Amino acid sequence: MDKPLELTLEELRERIQAAGITIPDHRLGMVRKLLNDALVHVRALDSRTIKTVEPAVTFAPARGARHE
Repeated sequence: MDKPLELTLEELRERIQAAGITIPDHRLGMVRKLLNDALVHVRALDSRTIKTVEPAVTFAPARGARHE
């Protein structure tokens, strides 16, 4: 990865919509910069180097359990 990916305004708007929040248009530049700064370390992480734990944990209700 030569250059870190920048979050576009369209991607930011999609994330805002998915989160169900409202951010005024005049604040989008600031929010975009903050989110880009926060994601830089996550994007630099190579998840292929992380050892996975097998088997994956699953959750199931106990037999006979009632949900009310």
